[in-house]
This record gives sequence, structure tokens and C-alpha cells, in this order.
Amino acid sequence: MQLDQLITTFGLDTCDEIPFLKLQARKFKISRPSYIAFIVVLLGLACIILGIGRGFFIKIMTLVYPFIMTLEVIETQNYRNAKQWLSYWVIVMIVHLLDDYLYWILYYLPYYHFIKFIFFVLLFHPKTQFAEHFYDAVFHKCYVNYQKYIYSRKRNPSFNY
Repeated sequence: MQLDQLITTFGLDTCDEIPFLKLQARKFKISRPSYIAFIVVLLGLACIILGIGRGFFIKIMTLVYPFIMTLEVIETQNYRNAKQWLSYWVIVMIVHLLDDYLYWILYYLPYYHFIKFIFFVLLFHPKTQFAEHFYDAVFHKCYVNYQKYIYSRKRNPSFNY
């Protein structure tokens, strides 16, 4: 079926293993839980493109899946993907901070919300794992350059810590 190929292409077939979606699929008599995820993604994209509650949908769609995957890393103590999810949360925090302070400029960029959504999806998508690569390329160099200052015992004596 073509829908199954689309679901596999976008990496939504992993949603078949999410217990909440399994429960909802049984409840509504849907053969695959990933069909529900596909419909939610399509509705969210339509809302983002049309501007209907785009901020809400971007936050929901870019925070729920990473939140679940981060909980899975913590609960299973399988730290194989820990760097990916820690990197994701660092990047998300910085993007949200910049977004809050520069919104009055970013608002006027065409398709800004859609571009931001695509960037977040690239960061957390299981096939790209872009957050880890982005962190290594951008933030790791900054951390290494300032690591001595951050952990130095010789701090400014005028500050009370």
C-alpha cells in the first residue's frame, strides 16, 4: 500500500510500538498505530502552513516525541542515544530563547514557522539524528574553547558565589 510506503519513508513506522497509539488504534479499529501518527502530522503541517495555531502545533509536534524518547533513555538506562537527546534539548532551548527575543524580526520572515518546524524535525528524526551532528559542529567547539574558564578555580574575586 502507498500509505505504508509513505509512513516508512518518513520514519513513522516506529510509532507502531508506542503503547498509547496502540491503545488508540485498537479503540478506533485502525490496523496500524502509525496511521494515527501520520494523520496527526498531516493535520499539524496543514495548520502550520495555514497559520492556524502554528505556535501550538510546532511546540506539540517538536516536544512530545523527543520527550518520550528522552524518558525512554532515562527509564531503560540505555544511554546509547543520550547524546542525541541531550543535544536536542540544548539546541531547542537556545532556539526558543532566540525566538523569544527576536520574534518581532523573525515574524516577518516568510515561512519562518515552517522552516523552524522542519529544522526541529531534522534534529530529532531517527534517520537523521541531526541534533548530535549539529551540536558537534557548533556548540562543542565553543564548549572546548571556554572549558578552562568555566571550570577554573580562579574566578573573579569580586563576585560572591
